[in-house]
Amino acid sequence: MKAAFDREIINPVLPVGMEGYTEARFQLNQSEAQLAKAPEEGLRQAIGIRDDLLMDTILFSDGEKEMFFFILDVGMVEKRTVDRARKYLKENCNVDPESVSVSVGHTHNGPLVTTGIDFELPYNEDYWQMIFEKMSYAVRQCRRNLTEVHAEYDCHPVNGYYNNRNHPEEAYFDKAMELTVYTEKNIPLFRLLNIACHPTILGIQNVMISNDFFAVLRRYIQGYTGIPVSIINGEAGDVSPRLMKKGTDWNEAIRYGEGIGAQLLDSHKPIKVNLDHIKKKWVRFHVDYVPAENEFLLATKDKLQKEISTLQPGSRRYKMATQVELYDVNDKLSKDRIIFDTEALTVDFGGFRIVAVPCEIDTVLGTMIRNIDDKPTFLAAYSNGFDYYAVNKGEFGQVFESFVTRYSYGDADSFVEKIIAETKKL
Repeated sequence: MKAAFDREIINPVLPVGMEGYTEARFQLNQSEAQLAKAPEEGLRQAIGIRDDLLMDTILFSDGEKEMFFFILDVGMVEKRTVDRARKYLKENCNVDPESVSVSVGHTHNGPLVTTGIDFELPYNEDYWQMIFEKMSYAVRQCRRNLTEVHAEYDCHPVNGYYNNRNHPEEAYFDKAMELTVYTEKNIPLFRLLNIACHPTILGIQNVMISNDFFAVLRRYIQGYTGIPVSIINGEAGDVSPRLMKKGTDWNEAIRYGEGIGAQLLDSHKPIKVNLDHIKKKWVRFHVDYVPAENEFLLATKDKLQKEISTLQPGSRRYKMATQVELYDVNDKLSKDRIIFDTEALTVDFGGFRIVAVPCEIDTVLGTMIRNIDDKPTFLAAYSNGFDYYAVNKGEFGQVFESFVTRYSYGDADSFVEKIIAETKKL
């Protein structure tokens, strides 16, 4: 197996709107101190750049097939943008479109790069064109620098910094998976980390472009080891620092990044993993339902209305039930039909695999994918599209994320089951 690595800076031109925390109704999850500093509802305008946003490109080649992984320090990436990137790379670099995977870290303090769930926001054409051009450059650099490699896998516990925000005492992915790729001369080429946490230390009052504590974590480990570090975010749909952070400023981001990084410096139980081949499978899934005929959605509305009638107006629960949960149920019911196609990607390298999903997948569903078998499985959420939350049916209608999701009851479970079935065939 051969591999190569490239890193490009992808800072936006200021002024620019900022992704994340855009609707006042979602500010119910913010602290009183944060709310006191919050801007008016709508897009924040960035006034500066706290830390460089990066795009890491990893190329694997088995001599017959290529696989490119682009990892961007932005909040989200829409399917249409990924399709445009693939088209651009096909036309400019002769890259097979199905050999391109685009993931993002999901910072809530990056530039506005999406158009919203109902396409109500402007598309950042100039920014994405810059990204496409840098992708093309990275492809050429990676192809030029391909070298024979071998790899080592390790898995570290991560404690004390984040948890399951819906069920604080229950399970979440509390580890950091690590793949270190070396040249034939045993020189480290890059290190790929897979953790699962919303990078949301910096709150709504922040107006500086930043990759949040991911930037600190990456820089901290690189400073000690000298090895470039890339981070792919996993099943963070219900995992965040919300209940454990002690502040919302850059000092807290530093505490998080360095605190987590310190747990990852020493080897835990490293093993060699084979890089034998590239076998990939795109798993397509179709979602199509009529909200007005959806029994679960109608029952949820009825349940919420009954609960609201018992609540004290102005209470936190009343606001959450009316401004978020019932709001989103009614928003779905206002639509004649909800229909979209989504896709996941499994890439098997022999000794490990990467599974990329286009959503904020939750812990239960993410665990199902990681536990397909004993092979180390890196889960790259927020990849190749953004279908919002994927919530398991056991928590559907119970947790915040299940009201915002575009999936109907049971759809996300069916999608994951299909991913697992197709992965087992590779």
